[in-house]
Amino acid sequence: MDFQEIANSNIPFVQAELIKAPSLTGTIKQEYTALIFGQKTATGTADANVILDIFSEAEAQGKFGRTSMLAHAAKRWFDNNKGVKLKMICLDDEGTGTQATGTITVSGTATSNGTFAAYINGRAYRIAVSIGDTATDIATLLVSKVTEDLNSQVTATSALGAVTFTAVHKGTYGNTLKIKVNYNNDDEFPSSVSAVIVAMAGGAGDPDLETTGIISILEENQFNLIAQPYTDNANLTLIDTALTDNFKATEMLDSFCVVAVDDTVSNLTTKSDTLNTAFITICDNNSVFSTGLEQAAAMIAVVSDIGQSSPGSGYLNKELAGLLPLAQRLRTERNVLAGGGIATLKTQGTSLLIERTVTTLQKDANNIPTDVDDTDLRVFLTISYVRYTFIVRMSQYQGYKLGGDNDRFGAGIRVMTPNLYRQNLILNYKQLVTDAVCEDQAGFEDSIVVQKNGNRLDSQFQINVINILLQQAMQIKYEV
Repeated sequence: MDFQEIANSNIPFVQAELIKAPSLTGTIKQEYTALIFGQKTATGTADANVILDIFSEAEAQGKFGRTSMLAHAAKRWFDNNKGVKLKMICLDDEGTGTQATGTITVSGTATSNGTFAAYINGRAYRIAVSIGDTATDIATLLVSKVTEDLNSQVTATSALGAVTFTAVHKGTYGNTLKIKVNYNNDDEFPSSVSAVIVAMAGGAGDPDLETTGIISILEENQFNLIAQPYTDNANLTLIDTALTDNFKATEMLDSFCVVAVDDTVSNLTTKSDTLNTAFITICDNNSVFSTGLEQAAAMIAVVSDIGQSSPGSGYLNKELAGLLPLAQRLRTERNVLAGGGIATLKTQGTSLLIERTVTTLQKDANNIPTDVDDTDLRVFLTISYVRYTFIVRMSQYQGYKLGGDNDRFGAGIRVMTPNLYRQNLILNYKQLVTDAVCEDQAGFEDSIVVQKNGNRLDSQFQINVINILLQQAMQIKYEV
C-alpha cells in the first residue's frame, strides 16, 4: 500500500494520514470571474491599470468617479448579477484626446404650458415649461437639470436656445452617448416649441491598451467574460490575439470579450467578417438607449450568471435589466445580423431581451463557412467548462504510478493504467450528460482512445454539446 506521510520506523507507533479520496462522481462547479475595463474620471480614487475587486455600484462610483463610464457600466452589471466575481480596471483619459459634443437646439416660444422632455443615454431631464417661455429660457432650464444630475456623463452649456453637451471623458466613448427628445409615447413638446438634435461626435484619442498594460493583464489572467468600450478593429484584434493564445492547451485561461456597436447592418456584418473569431462577440447596439459598454456589461452579467450556475444553458429571451429599448430592428435585419456574426436583441414593451448570442466566427481555418449554431457564445463557454471538468477530474491522478493494462498491481497502490483512465473519462462525461451539459454517452465512449507514452498518457475523445431549443417548426394539415 502506498503511504504519502507514513514511513517505516524501528520504534512502535500508531499514525494515520488524511488523504482526500479521488472524487469520481458529482458535478464540478466552475466559478466565473468577469472583467470590465475602461476610463475613470479625475474624482475617482483608484489607481489606474490595477485589477480591483468591485462589490457594489457605490464602490465603483467612489473608485472611478460617479460620472465615469465604469461607474455606469458597474450599475448595469449589478442590475443583472450579484453572484459572480467582478473585477474592474480603470484607465486614465488619453491626455491628447478630445471630448465628444452634441447639441439640442430649441426653437419657438411656448404658447401653452407643458413639459420639454430631453433624454441622454436613457436618463430623463424633464423641464416644466410655461406660456411665454422662449427657446433661451428652455435651454437654460435644461442646462440646470443636467448640471444637477451628479451622475450625468455629460456637462451642458447653452447659448441662444442651443444646448451643447460635452462628454466627461476624452475619446471615442463619448460618441456613443445617445441624445433623444420625446422618448416616451406621452412626451410632447409644448405648443410652438420644437427641437433639433445633433448627435454626439468628435471624441477621439483612446488609451493605448498595450502601453497601459491591459493586453499583458489579459494574457496573464483568466476572466471568463470581459466587457470594454474600445471597438475599433485594431484594439479588438489585439484583444483577440491575447484571448486566442489564452485558449490554447498550454495556457487554458479561457476568456471571451463582449462589446456592443451601433452601426448599419452592412457595416456590422463587415466588421464581423474582418474579425472572424470565437473570442469576440459584437452585440447590436442600435435598439438600446445606452452606450455599448453599458449594454456589454449587462450582457456579460446575464451570461456569466447562467454560465456559472447552469453550464450549457441558453440565454434566449433573458432580460437585460436596467436598459431602455429603442425601435427594434426588422426581423429580416436581425436575421442577417445573426447570420453575419452579430448578436441580436428583441424589444418587448420597455424591456430588452437577448435573442442570439453569436460570436464573430464566420469561417474555419480552411475558409469554410461555419454553421451559425456552432458559432454561439454558449457553445464556446460550454466547451470551456467541459474541458475544465476533465482537467479538474483527471488532475487528481497526477503523480500516480503509470502501468500497463495487462499488468496486475497490488491492492491500494496508487497506479493508473490506460483502461482505468478511460473509465474515469467515461465517469466524468456521464456526469456531464446527467447535468444536461453534453449528450450522446455512447458516442463519447466509442470515440475514446487512450495510449501510454512513456511517463505520459495520451487521450483523445469527442464530446457533443447539448443543443438549445431555439426554433420550432410545425406543419398542420386541415380538412373542411
